[in-house]
Parts: sequence; structure tokens; C-alpha cells
Amino acid sequence: MKRICFFLLILTSLFWTGCGNAVTGEMAEIGRIGDDLSISRAMAAKTMALTFYTKEELEGLEQVADFPDVPQTDPFYPYINGAVKLGLLSGDEDGNFYPEKDLTLIQAQALLDRMAPDYDSRMVLDESNQNMPVAYSLWIQLLQTALEAREEELSAYGITEETRVLLTAEDSGGMFDNGYYGGAGLDLKPYENTALRYWAKDGEILALLEVTDTTPTIENIYCTASGGTIHMETGAGSVTRPYTGQAVNGICDVTLTEGKATEAVQAAELGLCTVKRVNGQEIYLAEQGLLSWADDFRIYDATGTEWTSQKVSKLICGTKGANYYLKDGKVAGAIITQTVQPENIRVLIGGAGQTKVTISAEGGFTLKSSEAEKTFSNGEQAVMTADLPWFDSGIVEAAPTGESPLSVTFSDGIKRQYFGTVELERRQDGISVINELLLETYLRGVVPHEMPVDFGETALEAQAITARSYAYNQFYANSYCGYGAHLADTVASQVYLGADTAELSDAAIQATAGKCLTAGNEVVTTYFYSTSCGYGADAKEVWSADGTFTEESKPYLTGGTYGISVEKPNTEEEWLAFWQDWEIEGYDDASPWYRWKTYFGAGQLTEITGAKLKEAAKSHPAHVEVLQEDGSWKAQTPEDLGRLTGISVAKRGESGVMEVLRLDYEKGSVQVKTEYTIRQVLSPTKMTVGDPIYLQRKDGESLTGNTMLPSGFFAVKEMKNAEGKLTGVALYGGGNGHGVGMSQYGAKGMAEDGKTAEEILEHYYTGTTVQQVIA
Repeated sequence: MKRICFFLLILTSLFWTGCGNAVTGEMAEIGRIGDDLSISRAMAAKTMALTFYTKEELEGLEQVADFPDVPQTDPFYPYINGAVKLGLLSGDEDGNFYPEKDLTLIQAQALLDRMAPDYDSRMVLDESNQNMPVAYSLWIQLLQTALEAREEELSAYGITEETRVLLTAEDSGGMFDNGYYGGAGLDLKPYENTALRYWAKDGEILALLEVTDTTPTIENIYCTASGGTIHMETGAGSVTRPYTGQAVNGICDVTLTEGKATEAVQAAELGLCTVKRVNGQEIYLAEQGLLSWADDFRIYDATGTEWTSQKVSKLICGTKGANYYLKDGKVAGAIITQTVQPENIRVLIGGAGQTKVTISAEGGFTLKSSEAEKTFSNGEQAVMTADLPWFDSGIVEAAPTGESPLSVTFSDGIKRQYFGTVELERRQDGISVINELLLETYLRGVVPHEMPVDFGETALEAQAITARSYAYNQFYANSYCGYGAHLADTVASQVYLGADTAELSDAAIQATAGKCLTAGNEVVTTYFYSTSCGYGADAKEVWSADGTFTEESKPYLTGGTYGISVEKPNTEEEWLAFWQDWEIEGYDDASPWYRWKTYFGAGQLTEITGAKLKEAAKSHPAHVEVLQEDGSWKAQTPEDLGRLTGISVAKRGESGVMEVLRLDYEKGSVQVKTEYTIRQVLSPTKMTVGDPIYLQRKDGESLTGNTMLPSGFFAVKEMKNAEGKLTGVALYGGGNGHGVGMSQYGAKGMAEDGKTAEEILEHYYTGTTVQQVIA
């Protein structure tokens, strides 16, 4: 800090007139930006507010800034409002903010103290320098110092440091070689056609840092050259520059000199290739094998009217929809030229990292790599381990030679049969196994394992449509592209057991072939779960990464009433009575989980919550908050709280699902947020204290060993002795699962009432329609 303070005093000995709301420069030269420019209060507000909030949060933030000289229409108002909301900045005695005034040294020190109160180093200030303006570059250094003093990296705030070429500039921002960035308060014009290093967040430049090159080379950008000009695609628009070099049409490296493109070198075109798997470091192309990505590679989607930049997951595994370019043995870029359809689906089976995989088939099968092929007859096996030469040339494919499915035995001894083909690849953690097959055939191994077959064909048809809709979206999401798959075979996606099919579910799949659930022109996200308590939850009541429950829900995931005729409870007493009544009729009343209860001793629950809160705070930090001395709640790991003294509902969703649970202890209080985390923290399994804990269900069965509560739909009943000391806690609840989307037992109940699959789905997913989506 002493070195920074000395540097500060040197810089502030200069005279500055200030720069209003803008950071400007006469001309661009290589070096740090802002040594000779002061920073305004408005710009300082922007850097702080955008650090701690997203742009979306700033736009929706409560308007607490009320200054006559900062109207709410001012582009800087959201940032100033955010800084005021954070308690970092305020107005002067006359009530004005003075956004265009320079930030002074004494103000900067105050901000540093507020952002990092635990940081004890201070600037050396006195009457001679405390009111001097702060250099823009120095303010950025101080901001970084404050953030690092909080023991967090810039990435923790969503800030990225980038170095890009600025192609065109305007008042509100600029077009860089990788797209458009907002730049409120920044005069970017002097930096056109230079390489800039800067901080960015949510598509906005948070801070300019340095000019790194005045004759930059833009790598791996798509270009076409004709008629003395070159057109460069940024992924957010096209930029044209004068150019007299050789013709190009593809991924190129382009050098700019004084605003002109003086050289363009095109990468070698590979043409259309089939993606087997892809991640941010490498891509496996069926026609080329395994290749690394070049530094700063680019992926464009050219299927629409405007070219857009895309992530690697847009290169959908198993498809041949993109053209690739090679430079120095690495893939420099890809251009998606064709819209692909989910005819086939690829599933990661058995889990990654297999040590041994055994293949066989009743009618025989073939093994094939890019270098070898071998046929195995009926009764023969191929025992595949990662050290075999088969894998030296990449992916090995197994395909049946007859009609019978392949039989695959995994490392743990589990043996299953699979339609379609099976691909094996040696990876660092062992062998990964991918099953590729027709989407409709895949569903045959899903539907009977996601819903009991005895639920009947109508309910199974509803399940088939939801399963198909889910798989359709997962195909395009390409979430498992790093493995070469679209889905896994577990509950992480949908349970898939290969060729283990059932006649009734097969009929349901065939009856609904190609049908998905849609809203507008999109296939909807079809969440489903086992059992409702009579009410379904809005998605925003259930899933909240930051624990604020402010996320927008899809209109079709807003919950509802499922066969319940009684008046909806409003108070905790009414909810408790509702779940204590095991005779209430509803679509789900045949489910054993329609109603349930469990009991904890106070000592037991103290031990369980003490351990589970630490686990939850580690896995979901925003979901566990500890009450502070000033009455506020802070996300942190609870420590040494003593004995549990009380448990209560702090917030319940409109559907009845638990959103926030409060736990009071001898030495403090904790809030637990979201139904899933609450269910984990109240784990109904004995640890060391007390008797076994039983979950009693509506069907009369009592279960032990459940790691979490069946659902977040429950009420709390405290047991206390004559002295008011907590002795035990009973929980009365209903349902099984998260409560969003379709209830499977509810679908069964509706089907028994004569509803069709379409009517069932349109009831659970409001405003949707079943349509033929896949030919």
C-alpha cells in the first residue's frame, strides 16, 4: 500500500480540470489508460455498482437515489442508485450528487474503507491533497485493491479481463472484434483500431486498462473480401474496412494499420464434419479425429439472418452441421451452416471413468476404429480396457450385425442391453461409453422406468410426451457435450435402462410418436415429479440460486390446484391441519406419499442440522444465512450454535411450499432457503443421538434411512416441556418431489377420471399445447 500511496501523491500533484462523465483521450498510444485523466463521481459510481450488481439487477433495483441533479432518465442513474443502495456514495449537504465533479482523494479513501473495512492500510492525506482529483487509472487500482482485500477474485463478481480490438466507437459503446460492449461515460473514439485491455461485465465495459497494440492482428475472425473492402463478422454485426490484398472467404487473421486491413491470412477449410464430442479445449471430429482448439477460436451461427457468436455447446454432438477451419494443426473456428434435428440421441451410459467394458451380442457385432475393424460372432465377447491398442486411434464403435441389441457389462458388474450403437473412448479417467440410437427408441428405455407401467396407457402417454420434450430440449442444450452425449442415463437427466422395455409403454410411445409439449413456437421444459400434496409449485418458489426467489418463471411452470376441493390454507395452523388430514381427496390421493409425517427429538435435530448446515453452506452458500448482531442476515457457515431452541417457517410460497426455514439455537439463528436445501438440512436419518427416525406414509409403511424429506410441502409442530424448552419436532407434509410441472400420480388420477394425455399435460403446464414437432 505504501508504494500505491506514493504513486498517488505523485500523480495528484498534476492539475486536472476534470472530464465530466467521460473518460477521454486525445490519441491512442500503447500504455496504461487514464494516468492523465481524472474520474468523475458518476464514473466511480458505475465501477462500484456494476461490480456488485448485474445490469439486470441495477435496472430493477429499488430507486433510493433522489438527487435534483441526477434525473432517473440519466444513463448514469442506475449506477448512482446502485452505489447509494450499497451505502458507498451519497449526496452533499444541499442534496445534490454532483455526478460530473471529480472524485477526490478523501472521497476515494472513504470508499475504500466502506468496500473493504477490514483493510487497515490508508492513504497519507492532509489539507494540501485531500481534495485533489483522483486519476482514472489510479481509481481502478484502488478498486482492485479493495476487492482483493475482500479475499475474492474479480471473477467472483462476474468481471472478466479481456483484450480485444475496438473496430468502431459511438457515444454509448463500441463494436469490438468479438461483439458489442456498452461504454457509458467512456469516449472510445480515440481507441478505434487498437487492441484494448479492459474489464467487462454483462456486456458493459467496467474499466479501461491499457492500449496493448496500435497495429493489431485480429485472430480467427470470419471475413469476405471483394471490391477493395473486407467484411469482418464480429458475432454481433459486420464491420467493413478498406482492403487491397488477396481474396479471402473464411476464418482469417486480419492485421489493421491506421484503420485499413493491410493483411488477411485465411485458415485451411476442413468442410462439414461430424462432431463426436467437444469442450473448450478440444473437439473430436469423426472425419479428422481429436483436435485442439486454437487460442481465441470462434464459433459462428450462420443459420439466421444475422451471424451470432456461440459457445462450444452449440456444436451438437452426433451432427454434421458446421464447417471447420484449421490453422497450425488446431481448429481456428467453426461456422454453423445447417439447422440439425434430433433424429438420434446420444446417452452417456454407466457413468464416466469405466475401467473395463465387456461387449457382446446374440447375433454378433463389429468393433471399428479409424484404423481397424473386427467382427465378433454370436457368443464372443470383447473385453475393453483403456490400455488396449484399439484406443490408440481414438473412438471405437460397436455395432450389432444382427437384430439383437448389444450387451454391455460395466466395471461394477452391471449388465444391460442397448439398441443402436455404442462408442467407447479412452479418457484420462478411464473409458467413457456413449449409446447412440433413434430418439423414439431411446424413449422405450425411459418411460417405463420414470413411471410405473401399471399407471395405464393414458398416463404413460403423458409421460412419453414429457420425456420426449425433455430429450428434445436436451439435444439442443448439448449439456453433456464434453462426454459426447446429450443426456446421462441417471436421474441427472432421465432414467434410461437401454433395451429394458415394456409393451404398454411402447404402445404409449408409438401413439404419441413425435409429439411434444409446446408454448408458442418452443418446446417447453417439462419438469415432473412423483406426487403432489394437492397443490403444485411455481418454479420461482422452488429454484433460486441466490436465495432471493426473484427469478422469472416460465408461464407454464406456475403451479396450480390438483383435485383439491377444500379452501386453500392461509396460516401456519391451517397448513398444519391440511397436512394432518390424510383423508382429503385429490388427484394424487392414491400415492403412498400423498401424506407423510416424521418426528425428531430436539437433541437429534440439533445434531442433524448442525452437520447438514455445514454441508449446505459449502454446496449452496447463498442458501444458508446467519443472523448478525445488527439484525441482518449474512450468508456464512454456522459455527458452534449450541442446542436447537426453536424451528419455524420464515417464508412460505403461495403454493404452500417452504421457501425459508428458521432455526433458532442457544447461540444464534440460521435461515435456510429453497425447498431442496431445507429438505437436506432436515434429513430424517439418525446420526448418533436418539432413536431411529421413521418417515410414516399414507399407506401405513414407516421408512428409515431417507437422506432428505420427501418434499418441501410440510408444516412444523414444536413440542416443548412445562418450562418452554424444545423437546421434539414433528413435521407433517405431503407429496414427493420438487412440486414443479406434472405430478405423475396426479396424471394417473386424472387418467382414471377419463382425461386424455393432452388434457392432463395442458392442466399441469398452463397455456401449453401438444403438437407434432418431430416428423
